[in-house]
Amino acid sequence: EELQVRASAAAREMVASYVKDEAVLEMVLRVPAAYPLRAVEVDGAKRLGVGEAEWRKWLLSMRTLLDKRDGGLLDAVLLWKRNVDKVFEGVEECPICYTVIHLANGSLPKLACHTCRNKFHSACLYKWFQTANKSACPLCQTPWYA
Repeated sequence: EELQVRASAAAREMVASYVKDEAVLEMVLRVPAAYPLRAVEVDGAKRLGVGEAEWRKWLLSMRTLLDKRDGGLLDAVLLWKRNVDKVFEGVEECPICYTVIHLANGSLPKLACHTCRNKFHSACLYKWFQTANKSACPLCQTPWYA
């Protein structure tokens, strides 16, 4: 995992990218020409692994930091990074696809086996059940129940 920040004076924007496995989360801060009379725009470009409601809360907290608490652009980026770190803290990769973020749908492994406690992406588990023609945990072979 790695944080990358790119800034462009000509475009008046700062782009922060957080790389986790092969997936990239991205957030953009745009400074209007009339700044500080107009507020900095905060947009989420890519939000793999993070739910819509949680992402909106993050953007709102960054806008509040920038508008009401005299925070700088770097403060907003660091706040975003802390939020992203919290989401991925302690999340282990799916034992089927070996990634934390599912590349097709951007989800985290959330379905846990009741016996071995390993967590899987729902899409990986569904595909496993379809190809194996049985509903058992891929690791411990215990019958899967919801």
